[in-house]
Amino acid sequence: MKVLVVDDSRNDRKIIRYNFEWHGWHVVEAANGKQGLEVAAAEAPDLILSDCLMPVMDGFRFLRELKKFQELGRIPFIFYSAIYTGSREAELAASLGATAFLEKPMRPDELWEEVGRLLVAEVATGCEAEPRPMQEEDFLRDYSQVVATRLEEKVRELTEENESLLRLNGELERRVVERTAQLESANRDLEMFSYSVSHDLRAPLRHLEGFSQALTEEYAARLNTIGNDYLDRIRRSSRRMADMLDAILELSRSVRGKLNKEDVDLSALAREVVGQLVRSQPERKVDVRVAEGMTARGDARLLKVAVEHLVGNAWKFTQTREHAVVEFFPIEWEGRSAFAVRDNGTGFDMAYSEKLFSPFQRMHSQEEFPGRGIGLAIVKRIVSRHGGKVKIEAEAGQGATVTFTV
Repeated sequence: MKVLVVDDSRNDRKIIRYNFEWHGWHVVEAANGKQGLEVAAAEAPDLILSDCLMPVMDGFRFLRELKKFQELGRIPFIFYSAIYTGSREAELAASLGATAFLEKPMRPDELWEEVGRLLVAEVATGCEAEPRPMQEEDFLRDYSQVVATRLEEKVRELTEENESLLRLNGELERRVVERTAQLESANRDLEMFSYSVSHDLRAPLRHLEGFSQALTEEYAARLNTIGNDYLDRIRRSSRRMADMLDAILELSRSVRGKLNKEDVDLSALAREVVGQLVRSQPERKVDVRVAEGMTARGDARLLKVAVEHLVGNAWKFTQTREHAVVEFFPIEWEGRSAFAVRDNGTGFDMAYSEKLFSPFQRMHSQEEFPGRGIGLAIVKRIVSRHGGKVKIEAEAGQGATVTFTV
């Protein structure tokens, strides 16, 4: 047995093909009514299973043209549609001589059983007279009514969907206004906090350090070794707290303000940063390799801060190497253009890598590698503001690589 499946959906044809072939039928396919006519004439199928709504020639016109040929017109014809499923469509299909009108979707076993039942009924009533062919004007009248009805329904559906979208858009705009106001309020609170940090908290720290220094200068002789050690610890802790306040301010600046995006020459930024590092430590011999032509679309001020921290970290963590190497080069990450800063420094255990993107998290002691523990946290926030991602890969004693996108 051979069945011709006519449907503009490749997936629907594939499902039907697997179903009928599993039951031993031979299946041929067509994507619209015009192709269906050509395949039916060439293959002479025992059954035609056709969709209604198709480009070029739909199912109704396909059946109408098929009935004009004596041999092809006798082939059992079953409509299988998800769009044209009303009584008018069923009446038009019956008047054109269709065997039945089935509604999508059906489970494969249900479709197979229903088709089998219809074919049995077709054979049992085969001796009855076929419907009188419709006149062209009658077909056009009924066909136009079916299409017009479906168009009206589709217009109603689209209108309802449009009204729903307008309501959703209105709700979304309202929420955006609310969230924007909340964000602006949060930014104002952050600015007030930054002001408090930069002014109110610094004064007590200056007093603490100043008075401890005065105690050391005026009463050092009256204090024993332990007492002088305590005062020294107070001064160092005060300076450390001041450094942490500076770090918090720098972190807050990295997430505030409007992004002024432009084409930024990252290669030039990196060379500028390297020049500053060389001038600060002229005794160091570091092989710095910066690739040419690296550009990105972003805020030049913030991207320079990110490059300063990344190249600065690589410079710092290679200070124990006799032949230090720092590289800045383009790379691809997850199908996107990215950039990487690599060094052959001390590296670290990757089990704790995620901690490095949090403020004040460090892998090495302050005595071994001085710093505030804020650099990578700032880099992550800057990269996130640009819609990018950042990751770090390292191995203890073998160096580290920071990769980022913007």
